[in-house]
Amino acid sequence: MRLSFSIRQKITYGFSLLLIFMIGTALLTYGLVRRVERKVLFVEVIDDFFNATLEARRFEKNYFLYGQGKDLRENLFYWRKLDDLLRDNQEAFAAAVTTGGLANLREKVDGYHDSMLRLRQNTLAIPAELDGAEKSVLEERLRSMGKELTDLAEKTSLTERRAIRTLLQATRNILIFSTFALLALAIAITTILGRNVVRSLKILENYTRRISKGERKEADIKVHDQEIVSLLTAFNRMLNELKLRQEQLVQSEKLAALGTLLSGVAHELNNPLSNISTSAQILGEEIAEGDLEFKKSLIAQIEGQSDKARDIVRSLLEFSRIREVRKERLLLARLLAETVLLIRGQVPSKVDIAIDIPDDLEIVADKQRIQQVFLNLIKNAVDVVGDKGHIWVAARKIKETPDHKMEVEILIEDDGPGIEPENLKLIFDPFFTTKDVGRGSGLGLFVVHDIIEWHGGTITVDSRPGLGTTFIIWLPGGQEELP
Repeated sequence: MRLSFSIRQKITYGFSLLLIFMIGTALLTYGLVRRVERKVLFVEVIDDFFNATLEARRFEKNYFLYGQGKDLRENLFYWRKLDDLLRDNQEAFAAAVTTGGLANLREKVDGYHDSMLRLRQNTLAIPAELDGAEKSVLEERLRSMGKELTDLAEKTSLTERRAIRTLLQATRNILIFSTFALLALAIAITTILGRNVVRSLKILENYTRRISKGERKEADIKVHDQEIVSLLTAFNRMLNELKLRQEQLVQSEKLAALGTLLSGVAHELNNPLSNISTSAQILGEEIAEGDLEFKKSLIAQIEGQSDKARDIVRSLLEFSRIREVRKERLLLARLLAETVLLIRGQVPSKVDIAIDIPDDLEIVADKQRIQQVFLNLIKNAVDVVGDKGHIWVAARKIKETPDHKMEVEILIEDDGPGIEPENLKLIFDPFFTTKDVGRGSGLGLFVVHDIIEWHGGTITVDSRPGLGTTFIIWLPGGQEELP
């Protein structure tokens, strides 16, 4: 089972690891520095011990040569200094002196002192007087012990100085190693966190970009960062809500268009119904007559007008029916003919609508939605040309260069007054309209743009004031795979 951590937890754990490493390095370095400090202090003690030994030996030689009491007193003074240093720093001497240990060192210092006292007794003619041979042996012993103390102090000083250099080198190596290790650890943590966090944020960025382009596919939640999971879940909920609102908006705009169509459709139905009624009356009056061909022509007129009325009602019902949104292959010429049939009743007699579309040209689209697009665009064109003008609807196949997919280019053009440049970039915005109050909601072209993008197409507009407007639509061709 894979554990799921939030971005905050990942950052916290990463920086906690860095902090632990830094604290560990600092403590180790501090320990080494403390050892160096103790070693330096002990070296100072050893130097004092060595200097005191040298001074004691100097006055020892003077005493041997001249036998003056002041030299002996100076010698004993420095011996007491040696004794004090040894007594006050027993632990340090015990750790540093390896040959014979602290007891041997103490024995040498005390032996030196005793020997000097015996020599002093002889010099002062105390009863325990020494003969010449014993005096020479005693002096030689004093010289030997003095040399041993000097050599021991010097050797201990050199040993401690080497230990200090070793500790300093270790401290330097630890600092260098910890610096590179800390840098490598920081880079590794930053890389891991950056890769995971940036990858999650990149998924979120790509998903928001897809939504901004009109895609309505829910995101697959394949990340483990809790914040990103929460955001993607919220985006999916928002997308579902957006789909619902879009359906409601499209349906609302369709109902508004349907209300506008009803008066024109009623007028359009009136003509075939009147023809049916007139032909039926004439047929009733002539039923007894023997002109069979005339009767057949009347029946043919009734059938033709009935079919026309049926087609109008069928187109109207097909457009108004609520059904599941689905893409299918549609013959574009037939679809445009049905759309024009719905709006024919509202087109002034001096407005000409010309359609130039190959009969076999197909698109992949949802019929109701794409018909709503054409209906809105043609109705807008009829409104802007007024009582007299021309509207052209044309389409052709084009090929995209990157993946060689076929597209259909559709042009809906009018020779109306055109659109002002400052309004041209706003026409697809919601609630923007140049019509009088009560004549437009400003949602028609917004819905058109949304429907075209939902189909994976694009729509642009080209207009010059006084010369007319052309809407250009690109839609997937009939070779596209159906979902």
